[in-house]
Amino acid sequence: MIRHRNTDRLLVRFLMIVCCIGVPTWPQNAAPTPSGAKRALLIGINDYRAVPGLQGSVNDVQTMREVLVKRWGFPEANIKVLTDAAATRAGILAALEDLVRTTGPNDTDYFHYSGHGSQVEDQNGDEADGLDETIVPVDGRSPGIADILDDQLDAIFARLKTRNAVIVLDSCHSGTATRAFDIRARSLPQDKRVDLYKESGVQTRALVPLMSSRYVVISAAASTEEALDGPVEGRYHGFFTYALARSMSASPAGASVRSVFGGVARELNRLQAQFGRTSMPEPQLEASSALMEQPLFADARSTLSAPAAMTAMNANAGAGTGASGGSAAATSRLVWLEVQPTGPNDAILVRGTLLGAAPGSTWAIYPPGETAFAPGRALAVASVTQQSGNDVLARIQPHQRLVEKGARAVALLPAPASGSIAIGMLNVPPVRRREIEAVLHRDIANVSVVEPGAPARFLVELQGDTLRLLTAAGQQVVGVFSASGTQWGAGIAQAVARMGNAAQLLALDNPASRLLVTAHVAGRQIFATRGIAVVADTQSAQLHIRRSNEARAPQNSLQIEIDVNADAYITIADVDSEGGVNLLFPNDYQQRSFYGDGRVRAGEHVLIPDSLQSGNRAGFYWDYSPPQGIDTLRVFASTDLATANMIRQRVLAMRRPITQTAGLATRGIGEDVAALRADLSQLATRDIIVSPNTSTSDPAVDWSATSLTVQVND
Repeated sequence: MIRHRNTDRLLVRFLMIVCCIGVPTWPQNAAPTPSGAKRALLIGINDYRAVPGLQGSVNDVQTMREVLVKRWGFPEANIKVLTDAAATRAGILAALEDLVRTTGPNDTDYFHYSGHGSQVEDQNGDEADGLDETIVPVDGRSPGIADILDDQLDAIFARLKTRNAVIVLDSCHSGTATRAFDIRARSLPQDKRVDLYKESGVQTRALVPLMSSRYVVISAAASTEEALDGPVEGRYHGFFTYALARSMSASPAGASVRSVFGGVARELNRLQAQFGRTSMPEPQLEASSALMEQPLFADARSTLSAPAAMTAMNANAGAGTGASGGSAAATSRLVWLEVQPTGPNDAILVRGTLLGAAPGSTWAIYPPGETAFAPGRALAVASVTQQSGNDVLARIQPHQRLVEKGARAVALLPAPASGSIAIGMLNVPPVRRREIEAVLHRDIANVSVVEPGAPARFLVELQGDTLRLLTAAGQQVVGVFSASGTQWGAGIAQAVARMGNAAQLLALDNPASRLLVTAHVAGRQIFATRGIAVVADTQSAQLHIRRSNEARAPQNSLQIEIDVNADAYITIADVDSEGGVNLLFPNDYQQRSFYGDGRVRAGEHVLIPDSLQSGNRAGFYWDYSPPQGIDTLRVFASTDLATANMIRQRVLAMRRPITQTAGLATRGIGEDVAALRADLSQLATRDIIVSPNTSTSDPAVDWSATSLTVQVND
C-alpha cells in the first residue's frame, strides 16, 4: 500500500497504470463523399475447418461495421463483410480484387482482418527472419489450401488507385499459449507445406513495413507476440480490435492516425488492469511520418465542428435512421445506438451488443439526429437490464423524461464487474476440487466454480500443500494460503472482495468525454519509434524497491507526467497488487502551493512530484517499498471541483477495512464504486435537469480517466 510522506524517513511503494456464402460485389454507384467514396472490406473468422477456432473475430467485424457507419460516415451499402464460411481463400482474394477494381483515386478504403495468422518459409528473400507472415482463411490448412501471404496482400494493395487506405490485421504470427481461461492466441504453427507457396509465383516485397510508405498499416502485435481473443464486457473480441473500435468511436474530428493509435494503447492498458496481466501485446503502426499526422480518413477535415453539428442536428431532428443504422447526414462525434421506446420508462437500444451495451452498462440519451453529444446535456440516462439477440433492453432515468423514437444513445459507463464471481482451478484433482469448491461456496456469496474454457475472474492453483489465488490471466498472484484445514477460505474471500472493489474502480470510464487526460511514468515515452513504425507502449514499467541508503532516481521513486486538453482537476487513485485502494493525489502532505486542489491548466505539462531532489516544491515523494508486484494507477480528470471532490471522497471510502460477515468477506463487493457510478451517471443530464434553457455554449460538466501499470521488483 502506498503511503504519502514529506520526509525521507520511510519508504513508499507506488505502481501505476495510466487500449454469408458467396462473394458480394461492390456497388457500381457507390455513395460519394467530399473526398470520394468510402468503402470497407471486413473479414472475421471464428469457425475454422481444419484448425482450432476463435470466438471474437466475427464480433470484431460486426462492431467495426457499426463504428464505420455511425461514427465515420461509411455508407452501409459500401461495406462488405465476409465471415466464417464465406471467408475462404478464394473468397477473400476475390473480394480484394473487387475492391481494387472499383476503388477510384479519391476514394477511401478500410480493410480489416480478424482471425488466425501464421508464417511460412520465405520464398523470395525479402524477409530478414526468413519467414513470410500469413493470414489464414477459413479453409486454411485443408489439403491443398495455402495461407494468404503478406506478399500477396502487398501485390493486391499496390494496385489500388487511391492512397487513402487503412489496413488493419488483428492476428499474430508467433504467439504462445496462455494460462488464462478462454483467452486464446490468434496464431497457428508455421505452415511446413512449402511447395504450396512455391507454386504461387509471387515475387513482391513484404506488406509491412514497405507498403506503409503508401498506406496506413496497423497490426495487433509484433511477429514475436500474441494477439489475444477473449471475453470483454460480456462479449468475445480480439483485444486489439476492441481497443481500436473504442478509440475510433470517440476520437475527435480530424484526429490523426497517431492520435487514434494512442487511444488503442490507452484502451489496452485498461484491459491489462481488468485481466490482471503483466503486459499486453504491442500493436504496430506502420506509416510514413506524413501519414501518421494526417486524419485517419481522407475526408475527416470536412467533419462538422460541434456548433455546426448542432445546427445540422436541429435541422434534421426527427429524421431517424431506422433499425439498420444508416449513416447520418453529418458525421457524429461519437458512435451511437438508436433508441426505440417500449414504455414510459423502458426502451430498446438497437444492436446494442455490437457496441458493448452489456447488462449494467449506462448510456446517455440525446434527441433524434444528434451529432455533437455535448457532455452534461443528455435528455436521460439508460441502464441496460438484459440482452435480446443483438438488441438490449434498458430502463430510462429520470422517470419524467419522455424519449422519442429514433433518439440516440452514447456510451457513458461500462458494465460493472458484478454478478457471480467466477473462479477457475488449475492443477486440482477432482476429489480435491470438490473440497475446495465447498469451502468457496461457504465463504463467498454468489461464487461459481467454472470449468476450463469458461471465463473466470480468478484462478485457484494447488501446489503441494499451498493454494494460490491468481488473477484472470494467471500471471499475478493475489494471495498464497495453506491448503490444510478450511481456514484458507476466509483469506481467499477477503482477497476476492478487495480485488472486486479494485476491479470496479479500474473499470470506470467515460467514452463520451471530450476531456482527454494522458499520463505515464516520467522519462518513459508513450510510443517507441523506429523509422516509419510506431509501437504502442503497453508494457509495464520495470522498477525496483528503493533501499534506505539509495539515492532517489526514476528507477526507484515514481514521478508521473500528466497532460490534459482542457483545464481540469486531477485525482490519482492507486490499486495495489493485493486489491488495496488509496488516494495518492491530492494528499495531506503536499504543499498547498503545489496544485493544492489538483487543478492543472490545458496544455501545461505537469510532473508529480516536481522533483526527486530534497526540498522539492511538492513536499512529498513516492518511493517503492515491499512487497514487489504490479499496482495500477487510475488518473481521473474532471472539469469542475465538485466532481473531483466526489471522486476523492468515494476513493477514500474504499480504504475502510473489509470485514468478514456471514458468508461473505465484504461489506458489498463494489458497494463504494457503485455509489460513485451512480453519482457520475447523474452528471450526464445535469445541465438539462438543472436548467432546461441552458445555452449550448455554456461549459458542461465532464470527466475522463486513464490508467498505467508499473511492475516493481526487488
